[in-house]
Amino acid sequence: MTMKEGGAMKQKLTRKEFLTLTTKCAACAAAGVVGVSLIGRKGSAQGELPPWPWPYKKLDPEYVRKLGHEGYWEKGYGCAYGAFRAIIIPLREAVGYPYTLIPPEMMIWGHGGVVGWGGTCGALLGAAAAINLVCDKPTADQLIHELQGWYTQALLPTDISNEYAQTGKFFVQKYTQPLPQNAAGSPLCHASVTMWCEHSGFRASSLERKERCGRLTGDVAARAVELLNQWADGQFRGIYVPPESIATCLTCHGDKGMDNVKAKMNCVQCHAPHP
Repeated sequence: MTMKEGGAMKQKLTRKEFLTLTTKCAACAAAGVVGVSLIGRKGSAQGELPPWPWPYKKLDPEYVRKLGHEGYWEKGYGCAYGAFRAIIIPLREAVGYPYTLIPPEMMIWGHGGVVGWGGTCGALLGAAAAINLVCDKPTADQLIHELQGWYTQALLPTDISNEYAQTGKFFVQKYTQPLPQNAAGSPLCHASVTMWCEHSGFRASSLERKERCGRLTGDVAARAVELLNQWADGQFRGIYVPPESIATCLTCHGDKGMDNVKAKMNCVQCHAPHP
């Protein structure tokens, strides 16, 4: 084959494959562009999270209270979800990223003191989880300690929540009458619900009890935000004073005695006093 014939053959093959090669090249180029685009999107949406603790902007406690009540009733997700969502949603609105990446559904498990086991009240769990996102450990410990202490002594549901229900200010209307108030004396769901049922006369399975927990969820989330706002202003001062009975019990059972108790709860609510 002469050089002239070889050049002609090469030219002929190039022309024959031109469209195929062009299509392949175009497809590869398009794939490259799409790939870069997807990588860029993935990087912006799922890149490294900012250092913890995350930024906080002061929130409206009353907006949070209404969101907490609403979240409690949403799809039956309950108290932990309701309280956590009530703080995360306003932070999404006020701060945006990274709170846009946090699904409130991650706290559903906390309902009824952890899937109905009656442990720590789910509203406290949800609010504490939100506090821990925005505060370092020493600060979070102080705020959550104060929140739990308040919960044991406050008359719940609050007057504000009862008023919101009566006047239709809640985002969800399930029960519009004022509900009896009492101090739980304990952060435990079991004790809190039982004490309220004994005080009110309503059954644990009643609409009234469920609404009580819905209003309480809003109250706890609102109180958590009040504490966060005080902290953000540099004005937080803990005011919770533990009952004297706790110190009395720990005199014998604490680390300077038998050292067989590690707790901050009121012992005599469940355990009979003894010499």
